[in-house]
Amino acid sequence: MVRCRNCGQKTEGDYCQWCGYPILRGRHRRQPKPTPEAIREAEDTKEKARIEADEAKGARKAEAKAIREAEEAKARARIEADEAKRAKEAEARAIIEAEEARKEAEEAKNTARIEAEEAKRAKEAEAEATREAEETRREAEEAKEKARIEAEEARIAKEAEARAISQAEDARKKAKEALGAKGAKDRARIAKEGWDRVKREAEEARRDAEEARDKARKAKEDWEKVRREAEEARKAVEEAREAKKAEEKARKSREDWENAKKEAEAEETRKSKEAEEKARKSREEWEKARKEALED
Repeated sequence: MVRCRNCGQKTEGDYCQWCGYPILRGRHRRQPKPTPEAIREAEDTKEKARIEADEAKGARKAEAKAIREAEEAKARARIEADEAKRAKEAEARAIIEAEEARKEAEEAKNTARIEAEEAKRAKEAEAEATREAEETRREAEEAKEKARIEAEEARIAKEAEARAISQAEDARKKAKEALGAKGAKDRARIAKEGWDRVKREAEEARRDAEEARDKARKAKEDWEKVRREAEEARKAVEEAREAKKAEEKARKSREDWENAKKEAEAEETRKSKEAEEKARKSREEWEKARKEALED
């Protein structure tokens, strides 16, 4: 390469590629001094070549910038496409999770329905147990009163038996005394009849006392049975109350789970929409940069 004598730029060939000035090689005769018009024309050509060179340099820079921006837009589009893909996968996972959540909600609904039915039955059992407990209490009161009356009757029968025995003993003594007196035979007969009568009355009193004791024992057994049934009824009422508390706890837990599920679904939907919108904008920017690069 040689330097142009006109514009001073390095060039090759027979004419300067910048200003078009002829390149003389080898020995040559001294050229005449250029005229002012030639100098101005050469300067104009040099300035034009400089401007074109600057424009070409600017065009190359613009082209490089456009290529770089297109590559960056392409990279951004690829990243955002990956993000959109991940968002789509997240959406698919969200749909699967939503389906699973729906199934869990159905199961929870069925469980809640079963628990509600059980709670209803427990409530009915509580009412029944309360009613039975009240009936048992009344029966216990009646049995207690009956036992008291029968015990009182047994005490009276025992006292009657004691009196009959005492009267029989008195009659026996009188009969014995009557044997030695005048008309002893008649008195003895009367005394014997009285003794027999007292003896029968004593035996009847003894049997009545036995019956009263048996009734008192049976009344006590009935009272113990009623007391045990009342205790079982009280325990049933307590279990029914615990079942009602468990039902309330299960209902609250189900409501908390449903609220958390709704919030998670709303958050997944929002993130998916944001990712799709971001991917769409990135693709639009990439398309715009690509068109500008092609136009340049």
